[in-house]
Amino acid sequence: MKRLLLIVSLIACLAAAGCTTPIGTGAGHPVSATPAPQPWYTLNESIRPGDDFYTHVNDAWQRENPIPADKKYVGTLTLLRDKADEDLHALMSRAANATVTTTDRNTALIGQFYRSGMDTQAIDAEGLETLSADLAAIDAIGSREDLANVTVVLLERGATPLYFYLGEVNTRNTTEVIATLWQGGLGMPDRDYYTRTDNKSVATQEAYQDHIRKVLVLSGESGAQAAADAKTIYAMEKTLALGQFTNEENRDPQRTTNVYTLAELKERWPSIGWDRLTSIPGSGQVTKVNVYQPKYLDTLEKEISTAPLADWKLYLRYRLIDETSPYLGASFEEEHFAFYDRTLNGVTEMLPRWKRVVHTGDSQLGDLVGKQYVAEYVDPRTHGMVTGMFQTIRQTFDARMGNLTWMGSATKERAREKLAAMRQKIAYPDTWMDYAGLELTGSYSGNVRAASAYNLIHGPYGLGRIGRPVDPDVWFMSPQTVNAYYNPSTNEIVFPAAILQPPFFDPDADAARNYGALGAVVAHEMTHGFDDQGRQYDKDGNLADWWTEEDRAQFTGRTALLVSEYNQFEVLPGLPLNGNLTLGENIADLGGVTIAYHAWRSAAGPASDPVNEREFFYAYAQVWRENAREEAERNWVYTDPHSASKYRVNGVVFNIPEFYETFPEIQPGDALYRNESERAVIW
Repeated sequence: MKRLLLIVSLIACLAAAGCTTPIGTGAGHPVSATPAPQPWYTLNESIRPGDDFYTHVNDAWQRENPIPADKKYVGTLTLLRDKADEDLHALMSRAANATVTTTDRNTALIGQFYRSGMDTQAIDAEGLETLSADLAAIDAIGSREDLANVTVVLLERGATPLYFYLGEVNTRNTTEVIATLWQGGLGMPDRDYYTRTDNKSVATQEAYQDHIRKVLVLSGESGAQAAADAKTIYAMEKTLALGQFTNEENRDPQRTTNVYTLAELKERWPSIGWDRLTSIPGSGQVTKVNVYQPKYLDTLEKEISTAPLADWKLYLRYRLIDETSPYLGASFEEEHFAFYDRTLNGVTEMLPRWKRVVHTGDSQLGDLVGKQYVAEYVDPRTHGMVTGMFQTIRQTFDARMGNLTWMGSATKERAREKLAAMRQKIAYPDTWMDYAGLELTGSYSGNVRAASAYNLIHGPYGLGRIGRPVDPDVWFMSPQTVNAYYNPSTNEIVFPAAILQPPFFDPDADAARNYGALGAVVAHEMTHGFDDQGRQYDKDGNLADWWTEEDRAQFTGRTALLVSEYNQFEVLPGLPLNGNLTLGENIADLGGVTIAYHAWRSAAGPASDPVNEREFFYAYAQVWRENAREEAERNWVYTDPHSASKYRVNGVVFNIPEFYETFPEIQPGDALYRNESERAVIW
């Protein structure tokens, strides 16, 4: 799950495939037509393209589009997300208002979920009732064995207090699905949020401890008791955090692939409760588990074995309530917003109630919602046109591989084999999950937990897939998601329908614009198969070293130029990008624009129009236009493997020879001009 390489870091926990259905036609009940496009581009001629190409293209848009109070940033992606939200809102509202006698089961489930989320009076009245059985189980813990067992019970019921447990392709043998366990247990974004000592980080740590205290008070503790318990819980989280990899370390697939037999797991980490964990009802037979971070289980084993049970009860109680807070009454939801949105990302207002419920319903009932979304809102021309673009880009990439001078023939042959084997999934799946057996009620938090528990077994990472052959038709992202991904373990790229809209893709636009926007994204995902992570997988998705020593050294030397370049970009004063953390995405961005440009030139023919040449690069710059809050930008620099949007443009184009040919006014002395010896040339 963590190895999906996305165009942006926006991952929803979605459901998977199951039953066949006809292709959507785009007919139905459209309520939000694609917004009328703004002028193709409005340049700020007072900013030289050689000094800041991103702002040269996007300044007018940035000045005209302030950040809404309920968003951490506004940009191309949020505007497309808003459009999808409007469509899903209409879809869910119709389902909620449909009569029982005229409603199929899938529509009824969508309607029941949405009604429960909008019934704030019932949600407030329910309080913590939906969690009462689990809270009682936590209170009843009397032994270390009880502690391990209750942790699994919480997992079965849709919570993730200590770790995430799922079914994933075995990257040592990609013909099978095995159990996978990866680290969790933290309330802040990652381990380094607990360890940094600068003033802003210390303030965030203090704010989080205060958040813990407030949640405990809302749960019924006195102020004094909550303050003391918050310190205990925070100390436990910090201990777990120190046992985890850094974000840079977590990018290394060799370090995060550690397959153990059950006997080995029980010998090394006996306190985890493997017999109970591997026998969750509905799971396939577990004979081995991939542990992403053995270091974390070393820490967890020690804490389960030695930390006072009273402390563990406090911790589990808090983690359960905090995870569920967005779906509880107003006081809990507002406190959750206060820390996770206002403190971490600078957002000043909550999203409208309907939009919060739509987002939750979309993430929990992805295929149910997606099936209807495709039928009603997807342009039927999209699939064929984007598939044609994919083929042109792959042919161009293959030709460029064949002409590489830095790569030897043996490695080149394997690379071209991998590219030829790469699969594409465009717009929507051919099969859909039917959610048979999922039962919903009038309880919103109960429905969220029921859907989460259902997806634990039946979703795309479902435990029910363990021990079975890999299903090649599974999608790990719903068609209504504004994103795209490359999956190295299945060697495939996936483009949901919601991103296949203007300004990324317009069936009526000229080729330069489509290739500069969506074409660069398609080639970006394709290049992920050959970035510093993806290149470690073979054509079948297995972790395998198919590079010669000489070619590996050449690749490392060339990518080092990108690390050096991006380390010099400051997102905020004193806060530079991390060129190592963002390396894979920077390689993919550079490869994406380079390959898409040559694919467009191949598709357009030999005649060259100087205006179209410029428009290709304008289109690329436009898709990354955004305004973001300082808090959100700081959070992204710390945690996101993608560079800030400005540098996804400026960091890329000044490495591309054709960019200088297209803009001959860019000369040595311009702020971003790069001498040829400084330009990264990879794919």
